[in-house]
Amino acid sequence: MRGVQKCAAFMLLLAATWLRAEGLPDDIRIVVPVTAGSSLDARARVIADAIGQRLKRRVIVDNRPGAGGTIGALAVARSKPDGSTLLFTNNSHVVSPHIYSSAGYDPIKDFVPVGQAYVSGMVLVAHPDLQVGSLKELVALARGQQKAPSYASSGTGGLPHLATELFKQVAGIDLLHIPYRGDGQALTDVLAGRVPLMMSGYVVALPHIQAGKLRALAVTSRQRADILPEVPTIVESGYPTYALDTWTGFFAPSGTSAEVVARLHPDLAAALATPAVREHLAATGAQAAVTSPAAFAVFVRGEWESYGKLVRKLKLTPE
Repeated sequence: MRGVQKCAAFMLLLAATWLRAEGLPDDIRIVVPVTAGSSLDARARVIADAIGQRLKRRVIVDNRPGAGGTIGALAVARSKPDGSTLLFTNNSHVVSPHIYSSAGYDPIKDFVPVGQAYVSGMVLVAHPDLQVGSLKELVALARGQQKAPSYASSGTGGLPHLATELFKQVAGIDLLHIPYRGDGQALTDVLAGRVPLMMSGYVVALPHIQAGKLRALAVTSRQRADILPEVPTIVESGYPTYALDTWTGFFAPSGTSAEVVARLHPDLAAALATPAVREHLAATGAQAAVTSPAAFAVFVRGEWESYGKLVRKLKLTPE
């Protein structure tokens, strides 16, 4: 019996040694730079569960919201580059550092792209009291008022902020930005009618659209969202130069070895291909869009340069 126990202990030790040799730690922490309950957070938790089951490891979602995602990103940039900490973020990763000069990190130099996960969009919603049922009516209202209508966002430098400012620019109207600390606080005031407009991820807005508490005016993506098929795109609404798809992916701290990235990526891709993840993405208006680390790196660099030009054009600054 003692011999069997020794053999079992040896096999466990051997297995643990093999796992370490494969370049991955026992626990993995996924930092999500937004508040719990947001679209990004909800999807992160479903994906994290699938990754944990795939890797047979504990995968922890760690919310680090604030400053347009820069607080969470900086925490990952300062983490040990051993595969134990990953950043799960969206376009804001290459937007916010252009706005916050004190961000403390470079999204290109301080991170190693592991791979893109999915693409999605956002929806512009209005409180019923605003009495607009379309984007055309909103534009007419904004142009006919001396005081600009206000809109809530999850925070300065976040993607909803950028998306709305871009719409202001192409539509030639003024809207007053009221930043909050996360989607939850912003949504509370919009539902209460204290702020009439909000650009939101589908997960956050959909239940309230379905309940009639919010009106969906348009979606930001190039094509209509399957979960909101009756809602037109901003392009369809008369603004052909406007299209903003949201992308989301995984990043590791700079210094993470190519071996660790090569070990992580296939398992992340496999997790995204599981029925549970695909069903959740579809139900929340997203589509899996897995890319290789190399392809994602090229894509992110291009986005960094493009958004830099856009931020300068829109003259966005911290508020």
